[in-house]
Amino acid sequence: MPLTLRLSLTYLLVTLAGALLLGLGLVAMVERYLDAERARALSAQAAIYAALLAEIAPDGSTLGAVAGAGLADDLLPPGTAARVFGTGGGLLAGDQALGPFPSRAALALLSPAFPLPASQVSGRTYAAAAVAGSGGPIGVVELSRPAGGDASLIAALRRLTLQAALAAALAVGLLSLLLARSIARPVLALARRAERLAAETVGAPAAPATRGRDELRQLAGSLDRLEAGLRAYVARIDELEQARARFFRSVSHELRTPLTAIRGNLENLADAAPAEQRPAFATLEAEAERLSRLVDELLRPPADGRLLLAERRPVDLAALAAELAALLEGRARRAGVALAVDAAPACVAGDRDRLKQAMLNLLDNALRHAPPGGRVSLRVEAAGGEARVSVADDGPGVPAELAERIWERGVRGPGAGAAGLGLAIVREIVAAHGGHVVLDPGHRPGARFVIALPLLGP
Repeated sequence: MPLTLRLSLTYLLVTLAGALLLGLGLVAMVERYLDAERARALSAQAAIYAALLAEIAPDGSTLGAVAGAGLADDLLPPGTAARVFGTGGGLLAGDQALGPFPSRAALALLSPAFPLPASQVSGRTYAAAAVAGSGGPIGVVELSRPAGGDASLIAALRRLTLQAALAAALAVGLLSLLLARSIARPVLALARRAERLAAETVGAPAAPATRGRDELRQLAGSLDRLEAGLRAYVARIDELEQARARFFRSVSHELRTPLTAIRGNLENLADAAPAEQRPAFATLEAEAERLSRLVDELLRPPADGRLLLAERRPVDLAALAAELAALLEGRARRAGVALAVDAAPACVAGDRDRLKQAMLNLLDNALRHAPPGGRVSLRVEAAGGEARVSVADDGPGVPAELAERIWERGVRGPGAGAAGLGLAIVREIVAAHGGHVVLDPGHRPGARFVIALPLLGP
């Protein structure tokens, strides 16, 4: 059964039961009140009639004659039956069809010589009062009236209660339907969302929502499918992680082999090279060694995905800038680009290889985008407790629509490298050193990137 229908029926039944209980309780209270009022009025009439008989009949011998003269028909309301009993319980006047003996109300006021049974007709209300004489009670007056005099009113109240309960149930039924739909709507939305997530996770089409189906069961089924999909997804991730580990081991082996050969041949060539060529071979050996370290670090990524840094040591950025300028001087000359370096002393604590990689990435981008006859400048300065490294070119610059996205992996600008990883790696390296890198929005023409790192304290 759909959740909407179940909630509507629940609200309807609760409202109907509550209205009926409230109405029947009210009818019962009215009925008890009417019975109490009827008994009180009958008792007052009995007391008045007994006092009148006491005035007219001075003793018990004349009481029966006075009571039997039809006085009650003139004094009492229609439908009221009056009987008069002597002190011994004998009937002196009244309708014998109501029984030969007094009612329980009258027996309480009599003192018969032997116990008498009560003559009391069901469905009648009884009241009694003693008739006082000069020497004491001379008899008892008993009045009775049918209890069904208010039956029509009670029946009308019951019918009204039933009608009111049905009307309230109808109104609440409509409101409960709207409320139930508002409650079931988020449940259905959650079920559909869980179904979509399950379908996206396992790669299967989502199960169509069935109208009239229990929404909670539908949600439970969607969550079960989502759980199964997530389990399969986690298993797939584990498989991919194992494949990644195997890939890293394979790539590490494949890269180390040619690097080892390159370093060995460079050492052999350096030994046989003329003295004027040995500085160049020394640079090549240092770069091959740095490449080996980078391969080792890149192929051992941490579990949290953050960039690994080697031991932090003092790094002179000015000396590093001069080293990079010497390394890229030949490339700049062949490209027809002027490479200018302005480096003031600035020392930071960090991984020299990583900082060199970040600055080299920026310079590589600048040389790639600078036009022939253009200029690339590398500037290092210390200001405000920070070491600032800026790389600027006079190329086409970064398009405005890519200014915020160039730091993302895989985002490539015009003329950028094939992988689109350079600037993302620069940002990771700088962040790992506690600094930040920005694109200067006011630099024209071309582009200017600024790295800010904490200066090494004294």
